[in-house]
Amino acid sequence: MLYPKNIAKTILTSFNSLANLELYIKWTGQGLVMPFYHCVSDEEPIHLKHLYPIISTKRFNEDLDFFTKNYQPVSADYLFENKGNPSLRRTKSFFLSFDDGLRQFHDVAAPVLIKKGIPATFFVNSDYVDNKDMFYRLKISILIDKINSTTLSAGQKNEIETLFQSIGLKYHHSKDLLQITDQNKNQVEVIAGLLGVDFNEYLSVHQPYLTSQQIENLVKQGFSLGAHSASHPYFPSLTENEQIAETLKSLQFIHERFAIEKALFSFPYTDFNVNKTFFEKTKNHIDLSFGTANLKLDSITTNFQRIPMELPNNKRAESILKNEYLFYTLKMLINKHIIIRN
Repeated sequence: MLYPKNIAKTILTSFNSLANLELYIKWTGQGLVMPFYHCVSDEEPIHLKHLYPIISTKRFNEDLDFFTKNYQPVSADYLFENKGNPSLRRTKSFFLSFDDGLRQFHDVAAPVLIKKGIPATFFVNSDYVDNKDMFYRLKISILIDKINSTTLSAGQKNEIETLFQSIGLKYHHSKDLLQITDQNKNQVEVIAGLLGVDFNEYLSVHQPYLTSQQIENLVKQGFSLGAHSASHPYFPSLTENEQIAETLKSLQFIHERFAIEKALFSFPYTDFNVNKTFFEKTKNHIDLSFGTANLKLDSITTNFQRIPMELPNNKRAESILKNEYLFYTLKMLINKHIIIRN
């Protein structure tokens, strides 16, 4: 049985598949799009496979072919130089970026981009450069894989269930570990101990993050480097002072370690509920910043919203972009296409 919501979704999807991209750009006035990725790989790294879809090199090349056919690639320098130009949004262009500073940007994505002549910006978390530590959600993916590949003893399962109860959660299966948040991420280490997982060994063997040498090589090859906070916290749950501290720590790191002059910052997770005062207090430290709210405008003119490309069901770039233009058009009708900061 098809419910009204599903019927509406089916109709919109069918309509959108036939929609003309040029008309969307004309209707919305949004020629500038900002796709972003985390990892491109033909393998599924254990530390990522349970978090989001991994984009294959074939799919990545197809996405790039779509973007270059319909848009002109632009760099962070271009955005900075034209940030006050009214034509910036109208001109058909795309700004490509990668979050989290994962090794696959160096090993897989960068060679493809160099071959195609496409500029890109990569954002790193200063706490994880050189594989000094690992974001707790990557650790969770490792634990999920460990549980899926073995049989928990009754004692192990009982201890995990008890631990979950202590933080107000319920444990039934491995994917429940994804319920763990920044506020109780210390429990990840406890579970790792129960399962005999050594994250330091994993970091040493698998090297999930970029090293300083790889970052230096990428910068020499023409890629621009930005900060992505120090430890990748969920900004809406932080105080404004904590948000600023995380931001400035990461920006200071890339400036001092890699002599980066242009201060580029991408918000970890999201910039949802980041107030206007944050931008006022950091305006002398950040040249350009980037959120993840899809195709949307921002009342902070130097804060740009990007489009996540790692969606379920292996959606291709054309489908993702057309959906974003459709939703933007609908949001325009109710004046919800601009993020207003309080």
